[in-house]
Amino acid sequence: MIQRALPLLLVAAMLVAGCVGGPGQTPTDTETAVPTATESPSTTTDEPTPDENATVEWPEGPKSQPDRPATLTTERVREFAKTHEYRYVYNSLWVNEHTNVTLDCSVNEVGPAGDGYEAIVSCTGYSNTRGPTAGTQTATDVHADWFTQTYVYYVDDDSLRRTRADE
Repeated sequence: MIQRALPLLLVAAMLVAGCVGGPGQTPTDTETAVPTATESPSTTTDEPTPDENATVEWPEGPKSQPDRPATLTTERVREFAKTHEYRYVYNSLWVNEHTNVTLDCSVNEVGPAGDGYEAIVSCTGYSNTRGPTAGTQTATDVHADWFTQTYVYYVDDDSLRRTRADE
């Protein structure tokens, strides 16, 4: 009995060893690091100007990318960044016409940076999709969470950059 159990125990230990990380280990590409309550995201850089004509790759979905304001002011950049992030996240959570997306987005900070403005935007939300599974008539419920994520937008006359606040 013990002779059979020992090999099984070793195989199980090897399988679990690759899945569990210890303190101080760097997350793998399938794990994510969760900041502690005392950490705060970095928000500015010394040279925030991106390459000329930089753009944000837009996810597929029903929402279109908003137009950049013709004249940049703190208030116009605030509204643009909030609308942009809302629509970006909406499309990221959207699956099909049976998807219901709920989001709450807010602008944490806006100010001049380089030749443009920098805005820090956070969104939290989720989506629920109910519909037939592809190729069948079976109804399936799919739920997706968008835990609070914060992005830094840099907007100038010809460029737009969107980066995670903790990068």
